[in-house]
Amino acid sequence: MGIKVRKPFCLSFKGVPTSLKILCDNVSGAFVLFESLNRLISLVRTKVDETLLNTMIRFYDPLLHCFTYRDFQLVPTLEEFSSILGLPVLDQMPYTGEEEIPKLEDVAAALHLPRSEIKKVWVNKGDYTGLPIDFLYSQAEILINVASMDALEKVLTFLIYGQVLFPRYDKIVDVIATKIFISNNPVPTLLGDLLHSIHHRSSKGKGCVLGCAPLLHKWFTSHLPRSIIKNEEGGTWVQRIMRLSYDDIGWIQKEFEGTHLFDSCGDFPNVPLLGTRGGKTYNPILARHQFGFALKNKPRSIYHNAENFDYDSDTTGKKKLFIRAWSKVKKVCTRELGLRNYIPSDIYFRWIYDRIVEYGMPYPSDIPVVPRVTPPVIPVVLEPYVPAPNEDLAATVASLRREKADLEKRLREVEAEKVVLVADAKERDGMLDYFSRKWKVEDFVSPDQIQSWEQEIDRLVQERNEMIKAHKEEIRSFKRKHRLED
Repeated sequence: MGIKVRKPFCLSFKGVPTSLKILCDNVSGAFVLFESLNRLISLVRTKVDETLLNTMIRFYDPLLHCFTYRDFQLVPTLEEFSSILGLPVLDQMPYTGEEEIPKLEDVAAALHLPRSEIKKVWVNKGDYTGLPIDFLYSQAEILINVASMDALEKVLTFLIYGQVLFPRYDKIVDVIATKIFISNNPVPTLLGDLLHSIHHRSSKGKGCVLGCAPLLHKWFTSHLPRSIIKNEEGGTWVQRIMRLSYDDIGWIQKEFEGTHLFDSCGDFPNVPLLGTRGGKTYNPILARHQFGFALKNKPRSIYHNAENFDYDSDTTGKKKLFIRAWSKVKKVCTRELGLRNYIPSDIYFRWIYDRIVEYGMPYPSDIPVVPRVTPPVIPVVLEPYVPAPNEDLAATVASLRREKADLEKRLREVEAEKVVLVADAKERDGMLDYFSRKWKVEDFVSPDQIQSWEQEIDRLVQERNEMIKAHKEEIRSFKRKHRLED
């Protein structure tokens, strides 16, 4: 059966201002910064390949809310975005759009700048509310000159929030980015923004993806094999990605060992996300597969509550459901999910194939698209050992006994070395304790000797005082005698 090819489209992406790149280079080259800010600066420096992102986004499946390829699926997750940014998903309500406009003193405190300076430049024209970009750049230059690191790091982070993570206006960092900056919990909103914008723009087939393009680029390339990124064969991104198979993708990521993964929120079997422009859900069961846990069948309830909505079209319905769901977040530890198994079942592969047949592919394939079949696991049967007729069992037994004796001898030597090392360690600990003590006189002499010394000291002090008194009297006598002679 031939797979239908969907209509192609091309999207644009919000770029990073050159002035911000220059500022980040100047600051990172002159100062030692916190790791979280270094991660954000790496986003600023990321060279975004729009051809790659356009090729990837054309695989977006609006029904399943993920990227469906020939025999596998990908979807960005909260855990992955958190790892890339070096910022945790805090145990608190993320941005909902219902927060009050922050007070100027709160903004000033967050930026470590005087409230009076914030008040002078604060823009408040309806939806166009926030701090001017020019003001923030001028403040950054002042802080660089005086090396005020706390304020400089805050101002630079704030600029990255307003121009890279949540870009809305070119001339101000708007109040939405300000609210998220103060909350210090941007990851859920970033994922919600990107998924919502990708869904909306891919359905229209045109426009600009209003999300953090460098973050999307870093996420997708983290799953690609090096051979695809290096492009040693000189193929286009379409050719390279169309040939990708399940076995090519990097699934496991060590930084997620022992972490807790989002499982559900409230009554949602998936995770509802609230961006700055709308709402979106993604399925955590599908996301778990990217951490190496096999899917035995299709992700559970992937169709249930997997809605997308715009704030302008629905401000009371699903949005309130999403907000309420975040008060009941359920997480599971990766240790509770069992051992990793990187090969899904045939049921899952067949489900993907059926979806491809139904929805089609974004490009024609030079490789036949067929349901993948997982090779059966053949158990290894260990046959009982039967010696060969000419095998010298006595020699084998003797050799094994000699090997055992050698191992036992080595074990005794190691145990003897251990005893010596333990004794040396105790001796060093005793010496360290001895020399680290705050010694007192009483540790070296008896109380009677101390009392004898004190009496001798008292006697010498009294004798000294008497000598001083006699000396003064003698001087007075000489002075009287001298006056009489005159």
